[in-house]
Amino acid sequence: MNETSSSATLTVPERLRPLKWNELVRPGDFVENDRQGFELWEGPGGFRADAFVKQIYRPRGRRPAGAGKSL
Repeated sequence: MNETSSSATLTVPERLRPLKWNELVRPGDFVENDRQGFELWEGPGGFRADAFVKQIYRPRGRRPAGAGKSL
């Protein structure tokens, strides 16, 4: 298989991180577009990132409320 993926030449800004396969996509995430860039995902959320054809990205530094707190 000698196909070249568009993501192979795409430079991902440090402010974005790729979602893991089992993370749920939500509005506010970003998706690769056809112009070698990113666009805001405004579609429905709640599906796993591996269900989408293109890589989904999320801004770094956003953590859900209560994440990392120990009781």
